[in-house]
Amino acid sequence: MPVKRSRPKGECWETDFYEYELNGKKTNNRYENWLGRIENEAAVKLQILLNHNRLGQRDKFAWASYVASLFIRTSKYRAQQSAAMVNRFREQADNPDYIRDLQYELLKKGELVFSEDLKKDVEQLHCNLENSPSFYHVAGLERHTASLANALMRKSWHIVEAPPGKFFLTSDCPVTTVEIVGGKGSPGTGFAKEHTAIMCPVTPQHLFLAASPGSQCLSVASPRHVDSTNLLTIRFAHTRVYSHVNSAELKALVDAEINQIVFAQNAFLPAAQD
Repeated sequence: MPVKRSRPKGECWETDFYEYELNGKKTNNRYENWLGRIENEAAVKLQILLNHNRLGQRDKFAWASYVASLFIRTSKYRAQQSAAMVNRFREQADNPDYIRDLQYELLKKGELVFSEDLKKDVEQLHCNLENSPSFYHVAGLERHTASLANALMRKSWHIVEAPPGKFFLTSDCPVTTVEIVGGKGSPGTGFAKEHTAIMCPVTPQHLFLAASPGSQCLSVASPRHVDSTNLLTIRFAHTRVYSHVNSAELKALVDAEINQIVFAQNAFLPAAQD
């Protein structure tokens, strides 16, 4: 992976990434504007967190929504999770009982729908998912962001500083998770799991950490913990890792470890998604 200088705006922009057109209807920047509002609200809360001050519930949910959206909105999430969900939908729809079970569920709600009509609707949905990877991803942004934000609200929040001589990396998939049980860490676990820690670097010197309620956390990380956090960041990264320091040693680590955490393969499996 080549090392190059870049500015944040040059890395965090892709035309119409959060838009799609379906059956002649366009989103007209709805999601881009919604995400922009989340970012603007979060920018105000960041300095409060960095000063180690407490946020009110409303402000806390605004920050939780920002962190959740950072996880959901990435190219990695779209490429890996959406593909897995499309495959899962295909497997479900191919089951001979799928249409019958769907018809029965609708009937319990007072709706009588002929099986042939259901088949056509399912085939159309499958076609939409296959032809537009952005459809599943963007259409679920608000719902999935709210779900993950609620999980974050149930955690204990900390701002952790890097010790002198150390710094935190970030990436194009900046929010990472690890479940810590019995002193062992399992990366890529769901937000809602009790022992899952959720991390997001907010500056080279500061890390946002959401952990189990009542968990003890040092305000200044040890050098070893910074190194392990950076390794996790690299393994979560999709195609890019960002650092304010150019280092041959760091480049070698990125080349060896980037994108080792693959959604729906060895992390965030659909059947266990929280």
